[in-house]
Amino acid sequence: MFKAAAHAALFVALSAIPSAAETSYPTRPVTIVVAYAVGGSTDLIARVLTKYMSPVLGQAIIIENKGGADGAIGSATVSRAAPDGYTIVLGTTSTHVINPLLYKDIQYDPVADFQPVSLVAQSPNILVSSPNFDAKSVGDVIARAKAAPGKLNVATGATMHLLNAAMFKSMAHVTWVDVPYKGSGPALNDLMAGQVDLMFDQLPSSLAQVQGGRLKAVAVTSSQRTSVAPEIPTVAESGLPAFEATSWWGVLAPPKTPPEIVAKLNAAIHAALADPRLADTFKSMGLEVRQSTPEEFSRLLVDERAKWQKVITDNKIVVN
Repeated sequence: MFKAAAHAALFVALSAIPSAAETSYPTRPVTIVVAYAVGGSTDLIARVLTKYMSPVLGQAIIIENKGGADGAIGSATVSRAAPDGYTIVLGTTSTHVINPLLYKDIQYDPVADFQPVSLVAQSPNILVSSPNFDAKSVGDVIARAKAAPGKLNVATGATMHLLNAAMFKSMAHVTWVDVPYKGSGPALNDLMAGQVDLMFDQLPSSLAQVQGGRLKAVAVTSSQRTSVAPEIPTVAESGLPAFEATSWWGVLAPPKTPPEIVAKLNAAIHAALADPRLADTFKSMGLEVRQSTPEEFSRLLVDERAKWQKVITDNKIVVN
């Protein structure tokens, strides 16, 4: 019995010692999967991040664009990859919260099938209006909507546009007409032309139009004003205190990736994010640096899922 106990104790002790592969990681290039096409916001964020992260790791980081099914294909690939730290993914609010709630054919569990490493960046959405729309604040928008129920036209060019609009309507107890578009571009064009009244868009894609006077900024959707455009008030401070909707990007690894490897990746990401040159580049893209521990990222996934599930359920949102 004593011999068996000794063997068991030795096994436990040896199991707690990191393997040589884990302590020497990485010994070859790391691949970061971007589940979208080249040139999109997620791709550009990955390229900025890896530029500053690679020297810290001491290895090249290869970006593999694996688009399709609104990020589901690339994300599923990483969920099934070897848990050795050599294949990771730059996940988004869409790939790891929204899409799994809306689409039944997603081939991964956004929580169980990934090991969060660190958040990287965030950006609020922005409520913008056409140049001739006479509401200048959230209070004005609510007053207009209540004065003429169902008369305002709000463009939606993506799922997040629709969900932001739905959450606003629920909290403000107003109704309007959601006008669907195939993408942000056509929606913004009609908004600038005055064909629709309002739109919730990602800040990076609308900020230049606001600064050029082609759109009017009503409010941003973050809980606090963004450093990218601090002059724009938040929805929360303008009449809907509980309103918060932020797009984020973060690095995740396959499930069961050893803690030592997760810690090394987390440290490399944080070192990259601490570089002022990266922060300046992100700001020029309409983004803020946002880092986290793996545990904080895990909690965010759970909290975000609960929040958006309620919005989807309360508003009976179904995507075909």
